[in-house]
Amino acid sequence: MEVAKLVQEARKGNDEAFEQLISSVRYKLYRTAYSYLRNEQDALDIYQETIYKAYTSIKTLKNPASFQSWIVKILVFKSIDFIRKESRHFTTDDVEIFAELISKENIDYIAHSMDLSEAFKFLDPKYKTIILLRYYHDLSIKEIANIMDYPEGTVKSHLNRAKKELKPILREGYFYE
Repeated sequence: MEVAKLVQEARKGNDEAFEQLISSVRYKLYRTAYSYLRNEQDALDIYQETIYKAYTSIKTLKNPASFQSWIVKILVFKSIDFIRKESRHFTTDDVEIFAELISKENIDYIAHSMDLSEAFKFLDPKYKTIILLRYYHDLSIKEIANIMDYPEGTVKSHLNRAKKELKPILREGYFYE
């Protein structure tokens, strides 16, 4: 069933439809939470909080077709809030998880994961988030702008800056548009 139709059904209280929606994004939600938190239990907690928040507020989703970006936005903000509350900071170890995510999702990226791991050590956390959303979640610039509460132009410039910083380290052709 199409995502928009599932959202419509979930809004009406159809728990099966909501479960189907979550099933379609479950793995990416958990892996994204883990890439931020670097702790299985914390990632599971944030994952569960995200699902609960989505369940209780699905009626506020304005565009049913954008369910995935909407729930990822909830997860990203919950993860960042958790990090702030726990006084945790992004570490260079976050890079290894991102490289692992890519290599599990797309076998073509395996050869590049070590390069990416090294390159990510030097990136600003906001650039890491934009790269993660763009190339792991395959979100559009507009969806990333909505998630990050940035203007689209800011997302584009951050993405370009991140790519320029990564370019000397990564092999040519790594980033696909």
